[in-house]
Amino acid sequence: MQTFLNLLKKILPEEFVKRIRPVGHGFLAYLGAVIYGFPSRKLIVVGITGTAGKSTTTRFLASILNAAGKKTGYITTVNFFDGRNDVLNKHGMSMPGRFLLQKELKQMLQNDCKYAIIECTSEGLAQNRHAGIDFDLAVVTNLAEAHLDSHGGFENYKKAKGKLFAALEQSYVKPFFKTKVILVNAADANKEYFLSFKADQKIEINLDREVKINLVGDFNKNNAIMAMSIAEALGVTDLEIHKNALAAVSEIPGRMQSIANDKGLKIFLDYAPEPVAMENVLKAISLIEHKKIIHVFGSTGGHRDVAKRFEFGKISAAYSDKIIITNDDVYDSDPVKIVEDIMSGIKQSEHKKVSEIIVILDRKDAIKRALQIAQSNDIVLITGKGSEQFLILPGNQRIEWDEKKVIEQAL
Repeated sequence: MQTFLNLLKKILPEEFVKRIRPVGHGFLAYLGAVIYGFPSRKLIVVGITGTAGKSTTTRFLASILNAAGKKTGYITTVNFFDGRNDVLNKHGMSMPGRFLLQKELKQMLQNDCKYAIIECTSEGLAQNRHAGIDFDLAVVTNLAEAHLDSHGGFENYKKAKGKLFAALEQSYVKPFFKTKVILVNAADANKEYFLSFKADQKIEINLDREVKINLVGDFNKNNAIMAMSIAEALGVTDLEIHKNALAAVSEIPGRMQSIANDKGLKIFLDYAPEPVAMENVLKAISLIEHKKIIHVFGSTGGHRDVAKRFEFGKISAAYSDKIIITNDDVYDSDPVKIVEDIMSGIKQSEHKKVSEIIVILDRKDAIKRALQIAQSNDIVLITGKGSEQFLILPGNQRIEWDEKKVIEQAL
């Protein structure tokens, strides 16, 4: 089927394909719900969207709910948990399409889960992959400029996120959970848009609470506070449960993940696919004691997400001492052009710190070089892939890829 769809993409005009794609995805998603018996109607379903923090907020929330005896499964960019098995997401989509999303929900149900948390991406929502899911809570962590080329501007990007809240309005009211709830970040400039959708309860989350976690970065503390507030909306108010559950989350694959080594280096692996996430990560590690920051990154998205290349360059130049530009998921774009755009962004940086820029397009070689030039007490930050299990080379050539293993082999 995938071969047939790829053939259609080549034959039909790109604009036409872009317009009909949401219809096709929505139909297949709803058909999946029919085939699997609408499993979301027997679960309390939390949809979490936003520009950054979705996966980590989901993990924190699941930890709290499970600690409280509310058996919970989840679907994120990082991994799937069906109540028994925790597996890395190897599908190349944060929010899986066709029948997979419904299949996972059905498996949660069969494993006696009562709650399900779904990370809802702008692309997944725009393509109606959520069709056939009855949500009970809709959450937005934050909103910043991202995927602008793909969506055709910020307003369209915001509207794509809004599809989760529109779905909440139309979702089946479950006899065991009759309240539809919207939760927003009180500090977010776009909160009123999301609060404009209908719901029985609307909650603004203030991020000024005290919280202790084992993950690096203030942005992760914000994610923890978001999770605590969602849990409270679901009736888990015991702060001792919150405290212990948050402390139990010691590592999330590909999210500020520390890589052990015997070279005295501080190596961090992070996804950071958008400018706001990259800046959050660089801010966080800059507060850790270090000599130099060596940053390895590229820019994913191909021609669908050109604007962020320049932003990546600006941001990294302001925090990094050495930059190594490499390939990320290139798709059908020219890798040299991507590098040129990142370099242009570096030159435009107003608070430039970087003193050396190296270009190594082979990602494995780029990681090796970073570890070779790093000295004791240096920070090596590698962003762009995180826990993803594939790498898309020029010409849309897809290969298996495990960044953590690549780093460990290079060490």
